[in-house]
Amino acid sequence: MDREAETSIKYFALQLFTVPSVAGHIVRNHQLVSRLLSIITSFFTNQIEEKKHIRYPPSSSANHHVDVDAFPFKSKRFMPVFSDLRYLCNNEPVQTMIARNRDFLAQFVKTCRLFMCINPNKRAARNHVEYETDAWISVFNVTLSLSRVIKVYGEAYSRATPEHLVAGIKSVAHHILLTCAPTDATSGLDRTKFGSIAFHNVEFGGLDYRTVEFDVLEGWVSFHHSLHWLLAELFKHTDILSFESMQSLGVSRGIQEILLADNGKYATLIIIDFPLRGM
Repeated sequence: MDREAETSIKYFALQLFTVPSVAGHIVRNHQLVSRLLSIITSFFTNQIEEKKHIRYPPSSSANHHVDVDAFPFKSKRFMPVFSDLRYLCNNEPVQTMIARNRDFLAQFVKTCRLFMCINPNKRAARNHVEYETDAWISVFNVTLSLSRVIKVYGEAYSRATPEHLVAGIKSVAHHILLTCAPTDATSGLDRTKFGSIAFHNVEFGGLDYRTVEFDVLEGWVSFHHSLHWLLAELFKHTDILSFESMQSLGVSRGIQEILLADNGKYATLIIIDFPLRGM
């Protein structure tokens, strides 16, 4: 199947999933987007039995985590799954379902959380870096494939109602906070590298500002912020939030109020801090 293009299931899926009526039917009636996301979760948490069979549905045990040095990241067989997901979600009927049904975003956010801040690095302050491990190449390829799906998911929200767009922004921001500043040790980032969030005062222009305490010369930095990418894609569609629609949702000051109302000032600083560390 990998050798004969005309009989390969990969090319058959390409022809099938790009037909809008077919894509809409199999997603609506057979939950194919949910199935593909579950496969991605099982694969990258290395839930593979006898090195052949991916566990489905995936176990939700806290013992399953992403290991960038494990087989799944070194394999190239994840690419067709991401491609199939992207082809499916790029169809107009599926895009409408994504924008109008919160379950689609809820499961996708959980998948994105797996890849948040993976493969972090710390600045080499005393030693010369002679070479880099191969892990960064594998991680780059995986997150590149994921980012393409994120873009398609974000484009779906051009079809959202103001209510669904606001709900989507709130949901993604909430999960960023859960990941970057978890309330328990079993979720979120690697606690051995990303410690508890602290704040300090910084003087600028004669005024004091309270901000997240982080030293880029000493702290761990990752360039992989899947949830922030998704949030940025949702922000692209704020043009559908007219003044009247915002008023009907009880919002008078736009996106700023949406973030601050649910999270507060300091929680919002945590939400936006992590991608800025890599700049």
